Parts: sequence; structure tokens; C-alpha cells
Amino acid sequence: MTVDAYQLLNKSFRKEVVYKIGMSAGFFSEYNSMILSMLYSLEHKIRFKLCSGPTNFHPEGWNGFFLPFCEQVEDSSGHYKTCDWKYALKQMVRDGRFSAYKSLLPYLSPTGKELKTQEVFGRSRDPHRAKKKYYIPELGINGNIQEACSKLIETTWRYNEKTQKSIDGLKASVNISGNYIGFHIRWGDKSIEHKPYPAEAYFAKVADTETKKTFVASDDYRAVDAVRRLRPGWEVYTLEREDERDFSYAGFLHQPEEARQEQLLRLFASVDLLSQSQQFIGTYSSNLGMYVGMRNAKICTGVDYDSWRLNW
Repeated sequence: MTVDAYQLLNKSFRKEVVYKIGMSAGFFSEYNSMILSMLYSLEHKIRFKLCSGPTNFHPEGWNGFFLPFCEQVEDSSGHYKTCDWKYALKQMVRDGRFSAYKSLLPYLSPTGKELKTQEVFGRSRDPHRAKKKYYIPELGINGNIQEACSKLIETTWRYNEKTQKSIDGLKASVNISGNYIGFHIRWGDKSIEHKPYPAEAYFAKVADTETKKTFVASDDYRAVDAVRRLRPGWEVYTLEREDERDFSYAGFLHQPEEARQEQLLRLFASVDLLSQSQQFIGTYSSNLGMYVGMRNAKICTGVDYDSWRLNW
């Protein structure tokens, strides 16, 4: 799918949503949500526009790292709502009442010509959508949700010139070639949401025993050390730094802007290398694992689940 084809179809819709990315969550949580919202918008003939203001991942917004792919409009708080829908839903279930129903309305009933971010966000992540087939012939989409989202990733995951130069340099510094296994070992604060898995669990999923080369991405350098201990004969490559331990997203946000940008560039380069591996092994419960499962589903193996899932 080309950007031109996407823009042509997108601009043909009358109803529209102004979507705000980079509000509060980690980058891949935000990005995955955007891709799912784009798919929902295409399916329901809603013109997708992006809010152009600063984000939590770059002061210049989307264009700080990537090339534009759709119309962008000036940032405004009127373009999105904040709604603690998970809390509201829990209250409804716990109390057996519907007093929290109004808090969920932005997710349940998108109306009007111009929608807000959350009016599309909630519906785009309905678990039932993971079981559907998608057919948008103008964009070459004809398959399941992962196949549909892979087309949208092709359209949006395009670095701007400055970012591309940095990514090329980082990937060249790794100097990995040929067949290799890609590991994403998520430890750090992910343990709050899901139990962490030891490095042994990742090796247990390796399909090709002939390959003895791996690229490791992690939020904790001890995972890289663990891989090297377990397979001393393997070639182990990484872009992680030895002083990186016990990652927390809250701590990341308190770092200086320059440090955050540097970490994100290494993350992007790592994700590119993981997506180009012969086999990616990670956790589908992590947003990075969810992303690679959309970008290149054929190479993916889950440690936590047997198949890709639409997670929150």
C-alpha cells in the first residue's frame, strides 16, 4: 500500500476523527492504538486526521521522528477527551449499577461529523475485531487484523531524514547479517502487568537449532548477560547499554529530553532489527511484541501466549 493510495481513500470520507497520539502511554502502546484506530476509521469510512501538537515522545509531535501520512491539524484540547473507562467499567461490574455509564459514552457511541480520539479508540480495540476479516481493496487489504495492520504500518512507519540517518548509524554499529534470532525480553516495570519470563523460556521457543546468532532487545541489560551465559557459543548482538537496569516508564519520562530521544532512537533501530530476524521471540502481552506481530506476523513466536492477541 502506498501513502498516496491511503491519502486518496482517506480524503474521500466525509465524517472525520482528529486523533491525538502521544498523550500518556509508552510509545508502542500509543502507536499500536493509532494503527488500530486507523483501521477502524477505514472500515467505517471516517477520515483520519492527526493532531500536530507536541507528544510525550517528541516535542515536535509525529513529524519529529516520522514522515506525515495524513492531514494534520493544530493541537487543541477539544480534539480528545480523557476518560478512565477501565475504572468506570470495573465500578459498573462491582456495584451492579450503571452509574458509570456516562464515563463510557465516548467509547460506545461515536456521533457527529467530527469525532474525538477516544470515540474511535475504544471501539477500535474491541476484542471481537481480532476475529474479523478485513477487505479494503483500494489499499490491498484482504485478511485478518494482523495482515490489515501490517499495511498501515507500511504507510506510517517511515522515518524522516534526520531519524533515518540516526537509525542507519545505529543498525550499522550492530553489524549483524545473515540469519539470526530476535529476542525481546521485557522485564522492568512490565512485571506490574504480566509475569516476566526468564531467558531460558525464550531459548525453549527457538525453532532453528542451526542458528547460533541472536539480536537481543530488552529494558534490562541483565537479560543480555543471561543470554550470553546460557549460550556461550552464540554471537549475541544488542543496542542496550550495560548501565540500563530496572526500567520504569515513569523514570523514563523524568529524564532530560535529549536522553529520551536517544533511547527512543535505539528502540526504533532495535525494533527494525527484530522485525528483520528469521524468528522473533517475545511476549505478545507487551506492546512491542504486539507491534512486531502486526508488522511481520510470519516470524513471530510468543513466550506468554501461543498466538498474537489484541491486548490493552
